[in-house]
Amino acid sequence: MELQAAIEQLHDRCAIYTSSATAARLLDYIGWNARADLSQAVLLEPCVGEGSILLEGVLRLLHSYRSHGRALTLEGLKPRIRSFELHPGAVAIVRQSLRTLLTNEGMSSHFADQLVSEWVYEQDFLLERPGRATHVAANPPYVRWKNLPPILARLYRKSLPPSSTNGDLSVAFLSKMQEWAGDNGCIAALTSDRWLFAQYGEAFLHETKSRGWTITVADERPSDPFMKAVGAYSAIVLLTRCDNPVPHLPKNKRENARAVQHELLARHGSLKEAGCIVRVGPALGAGRTFILEPDEIAEVEDELVRPFLERKDLIGSEVCSARLRVVVPYDRHGVLIDPRHWPRFTAWIDKRKEALAKRSHFRDKEQYWRTIDAVPLIWSSGPKLLMPELSNRPFVTLDRTDAIPAHSLYAIWPSEWPIKVLQRVLNAGLLDLTAQAEAPALKMGWMRFYKRFLMRTPLPKWSQLSEKAQDGLRSDCEAGFENAFRSLFGFAPLPISSA
Repeated sequence: MELQAAIEQLHDRCAIYTSSATAARLLDYIGWNARADLSQAVLLEPCVGEGSILLEGVLRLLHSYRSHGRALTLEGLKPRIRSFELHPGAVAIVRQSLRTLLTNEGMSSHFADQLVSEWVYEQDFLLERPGRATHVAANPPYVRWKNLPPILARLYRKSLPPSSTNGDLSVAFLSKMQEWAGDNGCIAALTSDRWLFAQYGEAFLHETKSRGWTITVADERPSDPFMKAVGAYSAIVLLTRCDNPVPHLPKNKRENARAVQHELLARHGSLKEAGCIVRVGPALGAGRTFILEPDEIAEVEDELVRPFLERKDLIGSEVCSARLRVVVPYDRHGVLIDPRHWPRFTAWIDKRKEALAKRSHFRDKEQYWRTIDAVPLIWSSGPKLLMPELSNRPFVTLDRTDAIPAHSLYAIWPSEWPIKVLQRVLNAGLLDLTAQAEAPALKMGWMRFYKRFLMRTPLPKWSQLSEKAQDGLRSDCEAGFENAFRSLFGFAPLPISSA
């Protein structure tokens, strides 16, 4: 009963089914079509749902047999399809749809029933022993591991490799699908693309590539991928063996940008290697509880009140004054305070104890009054560049206020680079190159940055540049800057913009 309840819970969280147009595209990418002779091929669909991929795949199989003059025999057809679905309600629906398709294609009810029983398994794909498939197409479920029903999480972790049991469940499906595809198979998956960029996907990506697989994003943002509108971002991803590539895939914009990025990293090094420091704004927690209204500023000791900047404050090339103030329980040396020595702060948190104490990080703990992240001395260590995590054109703004930035902002301290020159160089195209090469694409042209991507932005050490290059990058003359930038990075600088 506990397992069945867990299956129902999982189904409720991730029953987002593939549109018929996207199902057809997935099968096109792996070459499962009527023109191919599929009489010795095997199609795997590991998470059938209500069957859009499976039904299109079966229809193409039948048309392939007919176009190649092959008889539709039970012996010939039975091994051609393998599909799995965990939820009994979805299994019943897809089996009935498959029966209808087969009878509409001229098969007897008895013949159709035999194929249905062989082609659709009511089993958990992740717990099955791998078979063999030549073609794999799927829309694997996207659910974070922390949100899995505990009984399923335990079962999966016992039987799956550690590299696939972090982040989200779709990674586990991709790992298992590779086992089925063997040496010559190819895989097309409609999947959340977060694992391609998030840190938890790095081990899986490394293992996949080390086993001889190539990962290609065929479509970063397919239009109308699901049967209903959802908030998740998806991509069509292809996994092929290095010696068995999928043909006719044009080189996309991201691959071109990555080639330029890799060449510049090899020539110059990275933002990290240039000595720059990158931090994300500290997480406060409790919504806007730590943000002070103007009439509240006097309620807390001055030393615990700092300037605070949000995304909307990054207007123009510089910020010279902060609109907001934030309370931080750290002194100006970055040391956590003892509220007993700060009576105004103590009175302030007492009024807000309900909001602060209910946070999961601090529930039932004495230090309920803390921010989630520490606020070390570095936040008051001079000018820095601020960059939004989300943007439709990446840019950095110079902050001269010593402000604490919101958790949605990244801060960059320049080391030996003159900060205004670094701002100009990053905004002239280096951040844009990093975005094109690595940042996840969202809707309407927006992109999401992670610290790891920022650190890989190509940038030479300032001290290793020639005096001529330094003078050119510092030049007030646009032509002088453009010549120096083009000489270093091989492309013309973008028009400078801050939004």
